[in-house]
Amino acid sequence: MRRGVIALDRVAGTVVALGLLLAGGAMLAWRYGELPSDRITAGPWSAPTTAEWWPWATGAGGVVAILLGLWWLARHLPRRVGGRFALPGGDRSGRLTADAHSAVDAAAQALARTPGIRDGSGQVVADRGQLVAELTCTIEPTADLDTVHSAAVRTAAELATVVALPTIHTRVRLRVARTDKTTPLPRVS
Repeated sequence: MRRGVIALDRVAGTVVALGLLLAGGAMLAWRYGELPSDRITAGPWSAPTTAEWWPWATGAGGVVAILLGLWWLARHLPRRVGGRFALPGGDRSGRLTADAHSAVDAAAQALARTPGIRDGSGQVVADRGQLVAELTCTIEPTADLDTVHSAAVRTAAELATVVALPTIHTRVRLRVARTDKTTPLPRVS
């Protein structure tokens, strides 16, 4: 996530939490007789709810709320960034470039050749304002974790050497397969 989205989440979360605390406190006070209902009136705010335009206004407000919610969710998705990066030593025109996506995907495929790793894929994403080379591999349930760990560390180091971008970080995600590929499944008759 980007820093702006994190800040917006914190502010919105604080406002919603305070609003819920206030509403909960008011309900408790009303329940125990501290806010009797005969002293609470909606005043001029009750008239619009009977107006002819009220259902349209609440419908439009609902559509706006849905669109804001979808926008909020979309801002939380990781961004895949462009794969071409200028290498050190290149000029401003970018003539000396590298395709980091291809290098990251090739590193994931090389990692997948390790015994106990079923498959792998890679991509470059922007996460919290940083470039991250993300390698995702599925390992067998019976895989030797020491072998997988040493292969992941070695592959990450080789990838850092190949890509040669000082601003890129490497993340290796390992998922455990639900079934062991080496053990045949029982047949159901």
